[in-house]
Amino acid sequence: MRIEQIQKALEAAYQLSNHHEYVIAGSLSVLGAIEESPELMSMSTDIDFFPLQDPGRASEIANVLGEGSEFHIRNGYYLDAISPDLPTLPNEWESRLVKHVLNGITTYFLDVNDTAISKYTRGAENDFRWIEAGYNANILRIDVIESRMRFMTDFFDLSEKHNAFSRFHMHQRAMLPSGVLDNNLLNFLHKNKLEDGIKEIDAEHGSYEGKILWASDLFIVQSLGRGKSAIHDSSKLDVVPAAESHARFNYIDGQLEVTPAQQNGLSLDS
Repeated sequence: MRIEQIQKALEAAYQLSNHHEYVIAGSLSVLGAIEESPELMSMSTDIDFFPLQDPGRASEIANVLGEGSEFHIRNGYYLDAISPDLPTLPNEWESRLVKHVLNGITTYFLDVNDTAISKYTRGAENDFRWIEAGYNANILRIDVIESRMRFMTDFFDLSEKHNAFSRFHMHQRAMLPSGVLDNNLLNFLHKNKLEDGIKEIDAEHGSYEGKILWASDLFIVQSLGRGKSAIHDSSKLDVVPAAESHARFNYIDGQLEVTPAQQNGLSLDS
């Protein structure tokens, strides 16, 4: 998707509603930050939108320009109505909207780091692809996302908050010094559906014991039981524990000490 296609859709929306200000959220918000975005971030054919001054009319517009409409059939993309209250977003997201004027249509794109938080909350497969492409292209800021999640976001409930942070910790732990993500680690986590059980590591005084699920020269994935997992940095270890072994990871003042542990029955499905 290109920004010119969003312009065309919103021009059609203007002809229907006489509204000339719109908010674009979802995956295509990336086009507000960078016009030539990674394909995995802008491949969506549905444009999440609402009129800025009258969000309630979004559904009325989408009835004419939405999925399955003549506009969709003719152009291959469509407008998808959303409510500003629908996605979980950090407070003050409105103040961070990115403004573009497209042939007389004023378009406000959601800040990409705010979009990432809504995607961490939803946690679908395509959300992970979008987020990971954003980190690898240096479009998303992991420090900004963490700060807004911790201090500015009112989650629906504790379960939503736990899952969102677990998914965030997955990427935080998978981040290499170069700023890109370790694909081998992420492939293992996604394949085994471990995204919702990643525990935040206490690198000062944490202690973690359990079965090694996966290991490389860079990372170790450890089962903690009850569907929880920990991701450890193995790059500075003299000996990396083998998969299927059991180990105890002790963090003492930022230093990691690994010792063997007796088998306790923990497994991938624990």
